[in-house]
Amino acid sequence: MSSRRAAVSTVVTVLIIVACLAFGTVGGAYILSSWPASNNSNSILPSSLSSTAISTPGMACANVASYDESIPSTYQSMYATLDQVLNDYSQTLDSKAPVATHPVIYATELLPADSNIGPKLLSPQALRSVVNFLDGIQNLGIQGVTIDISYPILTPTFPNYDQYLSFYENVVEQVRQRGMKIDIESETPLLVGYPGLSVGVDSYANLSYSTYVTEDRAMIQTIINDLHPDYLNIGTETDTLQMLLHYPEISTPQGWGSYISSILTGLNKGTTKINVGIGSWDPISYLYATVNNSLVDAIDVHVYPVYGNYLTVLTQIGELSRQYNKPIVIDEMWLHKSVMNEGAGFVTDAKISARNLYAFWIPLDEKFLEVMSKYAQVYDVAFISPFEGTFFFAYLNYSSSTANVPYYEARQVAGQAAGRNLANDVVSPLGCYYQDLIREQTALNPSTLSLYTLLPTYASRDDAKAA
Repeated sequence: MSSRRAAVSTVVTVLIIVACLAFGTVGGAYILSSWPASNNSNSILPSSLSSTAISTPGMACANVASYDESIPSTYQSMYATLDQVLNDYSQTLDSKAPVATHPVIYATELLPADSNIGPKLLSPQALRSVVNFLDGIQNLGIQGVTIDISYPILTPTFPNYDQYLSFYENVVEQVRQRGMKIDIESETPLLVGYPGLSVGVDSYANLSYSTYVTEDRAMIQTIINDLHPDYLNIGTETDTLQMLLHYPEISTPQGWGSYISSILTGLNKGTTKINVGIGSWDPISYLYATVNNSLVDAIDVHVYPVYGNYLTVLTQIGELSRQYNKPIVIDEMWLHKSVMNEGAGFVTDAKISARNLYAFWIPLDEKFLEVMSKYAQVYDVAFISPFEGTFFFAYLNYSSSTANVPYYEARQVAGQAAGRNLANDVVSPLGCYYQDLIREQTALNPSTLSLYTLLPTYASRDDAKAA
């Protein structure tokens, strides 16, 4: 496990989960039904943070929150660097011949149902939280969701197993009622929520490799039998798994390939497609060890940092997809606001993590989605899922008063703002942009799953502002 990956895995799952737990004032993570303003929110945020709705009747983005997108001097250099990285990769993609027209499902992470939230998923408010979020993303035309359901939450010996299974059956029913596709991530064990487990604590120390494989395979079969996902990710972040379990059996590409084969042996997949892959930061040799497995249906990839050669790895993955005739599933991706000289701790530092919250990044977040959508058209990407779906509804303005607010406090206020905006059918500029992007790609490729018959004629975010 590389020190850089240790940092990435921590933020990708842990920081967002801790923030989720902080968001909910009752019942759990991302309680979107009734987030009251915190008692000290006025001292944290200027009044200008409040969403200013731009009313454009008859347009899909009828209410778009207004933010200050001017780039603070402190971040102008970083902004320019990340912007250039995205521009360069966009040009690289322009030089590639695209695959034949193919459907792409544009999705997002269903964060209110993340299994790492743990027991709070069993509260009465948890499913309401899921329903509210689903309603909001359905209004944006989002066509699918990624749901984290990690070992051992659906193993029969796990506390409240029956209740967790019932919760996820209800979640899946709500998703299917909206005509959305489902990708389930079950590629690593729980990071929080497991009794006695926290990051850095070897709470799996007494779990033998053979027991883990047996129980994980059984849980994966339960997911297929009871939840019937369209896609099921059983192995992507190779070093996250190694960080948690410390098994020498999975510490090499050859061992990783054997591990995936042992999970798949005897598995009844039904109509579910199995995804296996790597994080864009992982050695690609781990992908070579699994891509030729005939039981693997799709190549999975997670995308977070973009500096260095991380986006170049996506090109290699795209070419492997063509070589082995297997589609790509990107079921986690976000633009981390970091540059190479910050070192391995760029995401474990809360001050750095707080950067994602600020509205001045909106144009860059839009460009990242655009570049990744272009990648999905150039290569055979079947499913693409931005992780931070909360930002489709709210950001924080950057100011002298918000710059130094502790990360988790700022994240809680951002979550409250997202909850209010969801309740009032207000979206962020990024949410409106993602809706526009989905519409454009659907118009180019009619075979892509479309919910747009339910939506009015679209006008872009800029048109809405002009109106």
